[in-house]
Amino acid sequence: MLLIILSVLRNAPADAELPSIVINEKDGSEMILIQVGKFSMGSAPEAISLLLEKDAKISAGFFRAEHPQHPVILDAFYIDRYKVTNAQYQAFMKATGHPAPKYWTDAPEMGSEISFPVGSQNPKHPVVGISWYDAVAYCEWAGVRLPTEAEWEKAARGRLVNQSYPWGDKLSREYANYGGVGGQDKWQWTAPVGSFPANGYGLFDIAGNAFEWCSDWFAEDFYHHSPERNPTGSETGRTRVLRGGSWNNNLFGKYQMRCAYRFHARPETRNLVIGFRCAVDAPRPQ
Repeated sequence: MLLIILSVLRNAPADAELPSIVINEKDGSEMILIQVGKFSMGSAPEAISLLLEKDAKISAGFFRAEHPQHPVILDAFYIDRYKVTNAQYQAFMKATGHPAPKYWTDAPEMGSEISFPVGSQNPKHPVVGISWYDAVAYCEWAGVRLPTEAEWEKAARGRLVNQSYPWGDKLSREYANYGGVGGQDKWQWTAPVGSFPANGYGLFDIAGNAFEWCSDWFAEDFYHHSPERNPTGSETGRTRVLRGGSWNNNLFGKYQMRCAYRFHARPETRNLVIGFRCAVDAPRPQ
């Protein structure tokens, strides 16, 4: 990984207190400190049982990748306050010559009077239509990396314990964009980043709006043998982890926007529901 160019961290003494917010000089992102510590990753059996009791159309197999719930200890890291925007991705393309995302100038007709907000015309919306490889290339240019799946989940939980969503246990259109028009959720497609309240860590849109690539290879049984400290996923695989749900979750949003939900796709996948945010290691004490 390239050296991060966060000015406030340059030449900082090893015992200095880490700032809670830093700015990445390369792409202008605000990055939020997530302190070293332990959290419970995955879903508790009673939480899954409750979901199954409420919905006869869903099966226990839908949740099997979230078991068992297990303790994870993570070193301190920083993560973007917002998803990477079209404006930031355009700056990356201009600087590197990297190809434009799929649907950058045109989107397919989807039977609606409202057109999808394509990237070239909507700078404040999250960039979508990018593969895992595109996201990694952006991170390398910006001097950062994709978050691990464990980092993403800890950040998404916002200090809440055993709550389904980044804001609590009740699904609400006041807190996320998941494909409907009601309450604060007034966008049919993607919404400008920061359109909904932040979670307890000050992170925006970590549920809904667009799924987010993580660095890990996906393995359904990984939680059965995950290391307790700084897990980075399976050593090999065919798909990469996606987290957070998207604007297209009107039917399954109550499941896919949960902090514990694990989704995955081939790393070459480019579609209208996948974006990303960046992370970086915090300096370690000497």
